[in-house]
Amino acid sequence: MKVRTKFTLWISLTALSTAALFSMVVYFELLKEPYRLIDRELYETAEAVFANLDFSKPNEPVQLTSHFDYPIERYWLKIIDSHGKTIFTSPLAQHLEIQLLKDRDVYFTQQKLPNTTALITPEDRGKKDLNRDDTVKFRVRVLKKDRPEGPCTIVIAKPLSSLVIELRQLVYQVTFGILGAIGLIFLVSYFLAGRILRPLSIINHKIKEIRDNSLNQRIPLGASKDELYTLSDSLNLMFDRLQYSFSRQKEFIGNAAHELKSPLTVLMLGHEEMLANKPPDHIRQELEKQLNTMRRLSKLVRNLLDISRLEQEESCTHRPVKLDLLIYQVLEDYGELLKAQNITVETDIEDCIASGDSEKILRLLINLLDNAIKYNHAVDGIIRVTARMSHGHIVMTIANTGPEIPAEDLPHIFEQFYRFEKSRSLSFGGSGLGLTIAQKIIELHDGTIEVKSNDGWTIFTIVLPCTRRR
Repeated sequence: MKVRTKFTLWISLTALSTAALFSMVVYFELLKEPYRLIDRELYETAEAVFANLDFSKPNEPVQLTSHFDYPIERYWLKIIDSHGKTIFTSPLAQHLEIQLLKDRDVYFTQQKLPNTTALITPEDRGKKDLNRDDTVKFRVRVLKKDRPEGPCTIVIAKPLSSLVIELRQLVYQVTFGILGAIGLIFLVSYFLAGRILRPLSIINHKIKEIRDNSLNQRIPLGASKDELYTLSDSLNLMFDRLQYSFSRQKEFIGNAAHELKSPLTVLMLGHEEMLANKPPDHIRQELEKQLNTMRRLSKLVRNLLDISRLEQEESCTHRPVKLDLLIYQVLEDYGELLKAQNITVETDIEDCIASGDSEKILRLLINLLDNAIKYNHAVDGIIRVTARMSHGHIVMTIANTGPEIPAEDLPHIFEQFYRFEKSRSLSFGGSGLGLTIAQKIIELHDGTIEVKSNDGWTIFTIVLPCTRRR
């Protein structure tokens, strides 16, 4: 999972948890105030009813005085004397029984009763779908009063249908509000995470661009000296050290190869002079072995010098080069060797003009063709060379029959001194640097090289920039 996604999810989860916790605290705090108001309302209603009851006629039912116009029908109310006898009931209490809890002064109870005008206000009639059953919640309050005939208990309750509907609406609204806010927070977090992580993406992209041949590049430092500024500065210091180490290494290889070149040349000339004087056979054989070894060593030194020069070059001259003529020239130079090894050459070469250094491209062709000859079949081998224009580039292939290169070795064949068969170094006299030099030349020309080996063929595909003939 990407850091941007993790950041967005964590921010959204934190926001959801915070919003849910805050909403629950607010919700329960909001519940307390309505219940306090309802309890006061029940107390005042009970006091008003008790004050307006006519107790002057002991042998008759207790009635409200005529001037009492309080909406008693909206409340469940019952007055019970000290003997447990009910002396007064409201209209609603005549149809519904609410149990009296003697140890509680205020409590809730629920009763099954169809919604009526006494239980729900006219403005809430359209919201009755929120009340999906006939269960009605009541808030009950118990008061003790004294009268001439003795103490009595007033039990008064109010149906909370409207309050329940409003609370449900509040819960739905808060829930949808939280979900909407979380959606908005998710989008904003995703956008902000992208903005925050954009410098890291730039740093990562720049690091991928910095290679052994472009160690002079550096990561741009931001304007604000934050942690990313420190990271970029530390990476740049690391690249400074790497560039210094690579430069010293390349200089050492170049200097060492240059210093070895002259003594080897002197030694080879001395051996050739001794061989020219026709020494005895046993001395001649030993001199020839030593001379062949020195020639291989001389070739290795030349290749090391070439690699050192190529690595120190950041670019090369770009001039029009007739690639088709260079290919035919190399094939002609190797004509005798191809004929001696009975290798058939098949060509499909168009007139192509490449953009680059003719000497380096010639060396590239020599290395690839030399490789195709060495690792071909001993008898009746085939080399196939093609070159054609394609979308502003030249696509060239050099393919040869012979033993296939194992798939696990293909990614490594351009590495210095790499051989997937160690015995080939002695059999063919190579240094293991030919393909490395070829790759360096192609990189200097802003080209690419790929290799495939299957069905008895090893195919090198080279793509170089070109200029079209006018």
